[in-house]
Amino acid sequence: MVVSESSDPPSPSRAHRGGEQEERLRPRFFDAKAKARCWEFAEVVPGRHPERWRRDPAGNVVCKRFYNCQGCLCFEYDHIIPYSKGGESIAENCQILQTRVNRYKSDKEWVDKKELEGFSCDIKFTDKELDIIEMAVYGDVIRPGNECRCRTVAEMLGKVKSKRPVAACKLPYAEGS
Repeated sequence: MVVSESSDPPSPSRAHRGGEQEERLRPRFFDAKAKARCWEFAEVVPGRHPERWRRDPAGNVVCKRFYNCQGCLCFEYDHIIPYSKGGESIAENCQILQTRVNRYKSDKEWVDKKELEGFSCDIKFTDKELDIIEMAVYGDVIRPGNECRCRTVAEMLGKVKSKRPVAACKLPYAEGS
């Protein structure tokens, strides 16, 4: 006699497979559209290009190119209501958080802003430092009233004159400027 699978008692592995199916229906990670909207929801850094720089809820400046790393300008996309507590991976449940702050928050549903600030990196960058970082990361700086670009090696050696209308940056800054 052949016993059909449906008459077997559920095995732990079959129960686990059901959980996997449920997980596939509820994605763990934010998709590109949710991440884009999450970035848009974050506070703009005054005087900085909004596609490059934002502030997290603790007030930390983060750089869009520094996603999923460990430095003080790095960030992660965080579930406001943790995934482990039923939070969905949708834009309305997403916030950017400095990586260090996100690790502290972990699976907590609500953390006071002062607590988040206490777990932020102690480094606060000046405008000049952010300009230098932006130059290194993007090859140019885009700020209201201060847009400039990297010079090529040939341009620095006087072999070529750039045809780009944007002036070359004068970074790093001289002391006192």
